[in-house]
Amino acid sequence: MSEAAHGAGPASGPAMRLAEAPAKALSLVACLMLFTMMTITFLDVIGRYFFSSPLPSAYELVSLCMPAIIFCALPLANLREEHVTVDLLDGVTPGLVKRAQGVIVNLVVSGATGFVAWRLWVRSSDQARFSEVTEELFLPLWPFSLVMAVLCAVAALASLAAALAWASGARRRAET
Repeated sequence: MSEAAHGAGPASGPAMRLAEAPAKALSLVACLMLFTMMTITFLDVIGRYFFSSPLPSAYELVSLCMPAIIFCALPLANLREEHVTVDLLDGVTPGLVKRAQGVIVNLVVSGATGFVAWRLWVRSSDQARFSEVTEELFLPLWPFSLVMAVLCAVAALASLAAALAWASGARRRAET
């Protein structure tokens, strides 16, 4: 199916256009984090098998890169509605119902990611209060949780922008 069939594609409407640039910037950060993770893994494997000296703390660094990739990419995925969907009935669903569905689904996604952002914020404050650190590098954990909370809040706002685009009629699914 085309991207238009899933409501994705170029941003339309003022809320969507406003949110597109920051979401793309975060996607670039996600790509850089993926490249970093790949490089760390490559150096660790080369060091381990050819020099019997693995990269110190490689597992921990990769473990910190993974949520960065996920939470940096989440705002653009929410904004463009590029989630896994089942569209068995889209061909027989009337346009008004599709529009209501787009609004409702995006509001639910916005609420869910907002809830996750709040819980990450609480977790970050707990980690700061108890001075939690990583096991090998002894990096404080709270900044990582705080960044994830902020990015999750941005993803919630991206879903809200998508809901507003559906409500205003700026976004619609293509007829199949």
